[in-house]
Amino acid sequence: MKSLLLLAGIGFVSMATGFVPSSMSNMPSTLSSAADSMAGRSVELGGRVWDPLGLADLGSDKTLKWFRASEVKHCRVAMLATIGWATGCNGWGKIEFPEGVLPSDPWAALAATPSLGLLQIAIVAGIVEVLTETVRGTHYLNSEDGHVNPLMVENVDKRLKDKELKNGRLAMIGIFSFFLGNAIPGSVPLYPSEWVF
Repeated sequence: MKSLLLLAGIGFVSMATGFVPSSMSNMPSTLSSAADSMAGRSVELGGRVWDPLGLADLGSDKTLKWFRASEVKHCRVAMLATIGWATGCNGWGKIEFPEGVLPSDPWAALAATPSLGLLQIAIVAGIVEVLTETVRGTHYLNSEDGHVNPLMVENVDKRLKDKELKNGRLAMIGIFSFFLGNAIPGSVPLYPSEWVF
C-alpha cells in the first residue's frame, strides 16, 4: 500500500512540475530572430518572437517592417471577421435587403449579398488600404517597428501593440476554425452549427 501511495505521489509531483516554468536559457537559438526587438514578443518563449522558419531574417529592416504591417492588418481583419461570424451565426445582426433578409450562415449570406453590396465592401477595403499607405504621419516603413497606425496616435504603448498582436493571432486561428467547422461539421470541438448564448 505504501509503495502504491509513493508511486501516486511521484506521479502527482511529476504532473505538477509540468506547470512550473523552466529556464529559458537552454532555448534553441533557432527561435531568435530580427523581430525579437519588436512588439509581439511572447512571454511564453522567454521574450522572443516565434519564428521557426526565420522569415524575419529574410530581408532588410524595411522587409521586416512590411511583414509586421501585414501581420497587424491581418490581425485586425481576423478580429473583425471573428466578431462578424459570431454575430451572424447567432442572428444578432440581421441585414435586410429588398430581396429579403440575409441567412445566418456566413457563406450563404455572402452568396446572397447583392453585387452592389460586394462592391461597397471592396471600395471600403480599398479606401482603408489607401489611407494606410498614404497616411500623413509616419509611414509604417519609417516607424521603429512597422506597426500600422492610420489614426496617427502618438507614442502607442508596446503593451497595447502586444495585446493587439496576440488577440489578432488568436482571432486568425479562431476564424480559420470557424471556416473549418463550417466546411467539415464536427471537425472543430465545441463549434455547434447553432450557437446558444
